[in-house]
Amino acid sequence: MSHVLIISFSAFLLASILMTGCGSGQERNSATIKAAAEVPVDVSKAKQGLDQVIVSLKVIRDANESADLKKLAGDLKGHATQVTDALAVLDASSNDEVVAGTKQSQVWHQQADGFTDPELRNASSRREGELRSAVDALSTSRMIYLTSSQAFRSELSQAISAIDLDPSQAGVRSIHPVFAKLVDDEAGVRKVLTDISDRSLAVTALLNP
Repeated sequence: MSHVLIISFSAFLLASILMTGCGSGQERNSATIKAAAEVPVDVSKAKQGLDQVIVSLKVIRDANESADLKKLAGDLKGHATQVTDALAVLDASSNDEVVAGTKQSQVWHQQADGFTDPELRNASSRREGELRSAVDALSTSRMIYLTSSQAFRSELSQAISAIDLDPSQAGVRSIHPVFAKLVDDEAGVRKVLTDISDRSLAVTALLNP
């Protein structure tokens, strides 16, 4: 019975230490949680911007002879700026979470090294390992996201430049293949956005159980 009580107390003590922390450790944990909370919000904004861009691309692609292509191109530019800005914010916030999560993992590793009780040391090491794995998965997801989204941003920028050079019906028809590729690539960008949000939430769940 006493052995069970000792284990229970050790588990309770570990949870208290890891959840509350002290001094700079607690502040760092709070900063990491804050960084993790921003990524899903930024992903949502990027998806909204992506929706608007795709709608604008389709409107221009399907425009008839009487359409005001200059106005439609202006609408596309506005939406492109919004999604580009949203993706730039996500670039930064996802990097902040990777950095903050890595630092938090290091703090937990140091805490585990400081425990002399085997139960506390093992439990702390296990949690630190779970966080490190989650942060590694987020980092990998972020690199895939950057590759996909940067290619999309580049193609979108080139399409807008092409419309600026020749906003006529003939000019728009000449870049229909570019529009088609952007519309097709949207699903891939959306997929990596969903993945980076899910990976971020996994980190959050470990930091703030």
